[in-house]
Amino acid sequence: MSLRYHLIYYAVACLLGVLVMLIHPVFLVLLIIYAFFIIRHFGWGRLVTIGLVMIFFLVFIRWPQPTDEPIISGYIISRDEKSIVLKTTKTKIKVYGEFIGYEVGDELEIEVNYFEISRATNDNAFDYRNYLYSQGITNNASLLRLINSQKHNTLFQKLQKRIDGKELVNSYASMFILGIRDEMINDYYHQLTELSIVHLFALSGLHIHILRRLIKKVLIFLLPEYLINYLSLIIIGVYMYIIPYNISFMRAYLVMLLMTLFKKYLNQLDCFSLVAMFFVFMNPYIIYNLSFVFSYFMYLIIILINHHRYLNEIVYGASVPIVISIQYRINILSLFLGIILTPLISVLYQLLWLYVIFGNFFKPVISLVIEVLDNIVVFSTDFSFFINFSKPSLFFILGYYYIYFKLIVKINIKQRIHREILLLLSLMIMFYFKPYYQTFGQVVMIDVGQGDCFFIQQPYNQGNILIDTGGLRNKDLAALTLVPYLRSVGVFKLDHVFISHDDFDHSGAYQSLADQIEIGHTITSYQDKFKIGQVEIEILKTPESTDNNDSSLVLLVTINKLKYLFTGDISNAVERQLINDYPELKIDVLKVSHHGSNTGTSAAFLNAIKPKIALISCGKDNYYGHPHDDVITRLNDYGVKVYRSDEMGMVKIVYYGNDNYIFNDFND
Repeated sequence: MSLRYHLIYYAVACLLGVLVMLIHPVFLVLLIIYAFFIIRHFGWGRLVTIGLVMIFFLVFIRWPQPTDEPIISGYIISRDEKSIVLKTTKTKIKVYGEFIGYEVGDELEIEVNYFEISRATNDNAFDYRNYLYSQGITNNASLLRLINSQKHNTLFQKLQKRIDGKELVNSYASMFILGIRDEMINDYYHQLTELSIVHLFALSGLHIHILRRLIKKVLIFLLPEYLINYLSLIIIGVYMYIIPYNISFMRAYLVMLLMTLFKKYLNQLDCFSLVAMFFVFMNPYIIYNLSFVFSYFMYLIIILINHHRYLNEIVYGASVPIVISIQYRINILSLFLGIILTPLISVLYQLLWLYVIFGNFFKPVISLVIEVLDNIVVFSTDFSFFINFSKPSLFFILGYYYIYFKLIVKINIKQRIHREILLLLSLMIMFYFKPYYQTFGQVVMIDVGQGDCFFIQQPYNQGNILIDTGGLRNKDLAALTLVPYLRSVGVFKLDHVFISHDDFDHSGAYQSLADQIEIGHTITSYQDKFKIGQVEIEILKTPESTDNNDSSLVLLVTINKLKYLFTGDISNAVERQLINDYPELKIDVLKVSHHGSNTGTSAAFLNAIKPKIALISCGKDNYYGHPHDDVITRLNDYGVKVYRSDEMGMVKIVYYGNDNYIFNDFND
């Protein structure tokens, strides 16, 4: 059997192999199922061939290779205010430091100091290492000294200077032509992300097809068609060489190139498969690149559907699990916005190219188009309606796409698809109500660095509680950590938020959190006992104090027969008072006060309350030296099991029925 029309089967096998190695061994089950599929449709011979190709692929695949060379040299491929990305002969390195006066394309020889790339320490959190690896960047480093430099007047720099300016037209030109966003457009870009239409504005395969059509329109009066096809590819190739690397652009260009050169031997799906295998082979971590996943998957769907009257709607359906996995919600308007804005974006992109080539003559028209575009975005932002979800499980994703691809098959053979549409809608409705039939609850120590933040999620959506919010001076902790995690577990409203005291590391993220998540009640002072769902909360009385730490709320929380004591930042003096006032106080889980400082957690206190588990929330390598060695020693002496966020990241106590389980997924 010829490989024509069958390269997709080799690509799927290689991709599943990478998923087994990088994501989870559970994908081995899918690989086995896929093997049976190949046997059934093509026989054992084809399975052996695909298997050998996959083994060769996985053996010789190019894994990222971090370097440890103190002196490196290369040229700048991208930069921002704080760092550059330097491409060496072996890898790419992100270097932080002052690089004033240096631009993309300049060569540098520098001495650097390497530091660890941070990993995700909370469930469903952004993993910075995987993100850098997906870009081909293997090291983080700081600049020690500049040894040598050589400036180059590159074509990119010339193009950048041509569209440089403080007007909105220039910002759009920079975004659409160079793929670079400036400060003027960053907030606007955030709005586009919220509306789930950012892919229309990010430089992608859509734009390269628009550019090729524009080139053909210009050259049609000068050259025969067959020459135009080749010349357009050459022009686009030069353009891609000039601008910073863009994976969606590269995918579209390589597919077009292969289709033009090998049209007699390969179809569009074959070309797509070869390109996908090439990118994964060169860097398997590219599967963590959202541009790669979204661009390639959407393009695959377009190939499979070909031309259809409801193409936009069908492609939108394919994107739903991906959008939910990223944003944990769907904007109902995004489908209609995509249909409305695509032709407008096409016009704008072509006008921007005419502006770059011919100058200010086209600026008034572009300004008008941008104004129309901005008004649509503002209107859509004001009237957006979101449907909230939690992070999709693998079961949901596999189930969704199994039904979806059955729908595509029926579309291609012109059969009725009502059953598949109903099944997809039913699956979405079941997934939407997941928090209401979730049978387990959890008490979570969220890793917020040097601070406190504890989250209680009850089964069957009986109530969500947050104790302290944490806070970072140089970052928006709520936007970066708290909100994404809460949304990932299906929480879009907090019924109660308790703030132990107003130190920034306990309450600093509150306002940003309140702006993004609905909060029912906020408790900052002593009140009577609470019962929220099945959770009982008693605020223990402590003596009034002028010391902010000693004014912390002390919460006795009872959940599923376990007693938790949240102590804020109280000192030994408050602990002694608690022993006197509550002589029968016995607990199971202690939130160690003041991040493990030696000002608290006395031997007398431990002897009185007799905890079995201690939770210490503190930042890795923090300035204060928390937790103190004496505190750790005391806890160990009393047989208390210690869980620390600085070493373990997020820690969860999950309760199901009458049982409680402790999970820590990030303990190295």
